[in-house]
Parts: sequence; structure tokens; C-alpha cells
Amino acid sequence: MASSRNSEEMDNDFNLFQEPEDYYPPEPEDKVEVFERNPEWVTAGTPSQITVNLLGAHPLWGHYLWNAAKVFANYLDERKHIVQGKSVLELGAAGALPSLVSACNGASRVVITDYPDHDLVENIRKNVNANVPADKIAEGLVTVEGFKWGYDIEKIAKLSTQNGAFDVLILSDLVFNHSEHSALLRSVDRLMAKPRADGNGGGEAYVFFTHHRPWLADKDMDFLTRAHNELGLTVTRLVEDYTGAMFDSDPGDERVRGTVH
Repeated sequence: MASSRNSEEMDNDFNLFQEPEDYYPPEPEDKVEVFERNPEWVTAGTPSQITVNLLGAHPLWGHYLWNAAKVFANYLDERKHIVQGKSVLELGAAGALPSLVSACNGASRVVITDYPDHDLVENIRKNVNANVPADKIAEGLVTVEGFKWGYDIEKIAKLSTQNGAFDVLILSDLVFNHSEHSALLRSVDRLMAKPRADGNGGGEAYVFFTHHRPWLADKDMDFLTRAHNELGLTVTRLVEDYTGAMFDSDPGDERVRGTVH
């Protein structure tokens, strides 16, 4: 016996395999954090606030304004000489707050980088457009570029105006990524300005971080140990600032998780 089914019945069969419209949760919306600069440190003609747009979510943790970035931004504001008239490169910038403060404080050139993911890079550009005068952007004084640490380093070197190197490197809350220490060190070694023949000059790398996993603090510190032993860099402690932990429910000593170094 033959039977036939109309098209409506067949469509209903296919619908069994289709997820309802609300099956997947909606993508988290972007959020904005406003960084209030200390009025005592704000130079005339520069903004008193930095508006930082953050992605709603991202697997590379680029959707947070980390405490280390805030502490370093304040550090730079109070000590403008670190970047005034100098070239600055930030690695793994996320919201790029320290770079934006560097641009406010007279850096001659700021190159902001993060992993070459479209959303990450475009979000940084959004923050640059919101906080940096249009003429500085048009003149190429602030540049945004995707960069995978340790690879295609010469692409970033070409963005420097001084022999492919930078006076100041910013590494804000990156050392928790232990598997990438070697790639970060290769990047620092190539992109940080070397001392002159007389031994003077040379660049500086500012490494601000928190031990987000206290039981792995030694592995975080391995980055600085290797920078000294392998690259011959002098390592100096600059700050130890308790800000409170980023995430209250995370395991480990809260005092350790809440301290920026």
C-alpha cells in the first residue's frame, strides 16, 4: 500500500531538528568602564576620564579591565617622564588603558597590539577613536595592530620610528599565560631598544601583574627570572598595590589575588 505525505507534514519533521530561537543564550553585550584619572596628574588639554569599551565576552580574557592596567595607568600618570617623547608598544592590550594614558602623556608614538582577532583589534580601535584626538590618529602617532607574540615580529618592528625598536614596552597582566613566556621574551628581546655603544640609553619593559592563581605564583615569576637570565635584563620591583581581587569566588588567598605587582 502506498502512502503520501503533504509538504506541511514534511516541514514539521525537519523542524524537529531545529533548535528553538532561544536555544542559545544571547551574546553578552559590550560594556563600558570609565577610568577616572587623578586630577592632580591630568595635564591641561587632556581628558580627565578615559572611556574603555570592553567586549561582552572573549576566550582570551580581553573583556575585562584588569586591575594591573588601572594601577599601571595611575603609575604612568604620576610619572609622565616614562613615556614623554618616547615610543611605546603595548603587548596583549585588551582595553588598552595604559596605551591611552601614554598617548595623553606625550608619547611620540604609541603602537597598541593584541592577538590578531578581529573583535579584539576593532575594539581597541574603537577605544583609540573615543579617547585620542583625531589629528594624532591621522598622523599615525597612535596605531593599532594584531600581533601574535613571537611571530611576524618584523611587522611590528616596522611600525617603530627608530630602527625597529621601542623605548617603552607595556606588558600588563600577561605573565599568567605560562605557555607563552618564550614567545613574549622573544618579542621583548627584538622590539625593546638596545643600549647605545656607550652603555647608556636602551628601552624598558614594564611588567605589571597579579597572581590570579596563588598556587602558580612561582610560574608567574619565571617570566622575570628568564628575562634576567636569558636576556640579561635588570629586574626591579616598582609597586605592590592591594586593589582587591578581580573575582571574589576564585580559589586561593584573596590578599595574593588582590595585589598588583
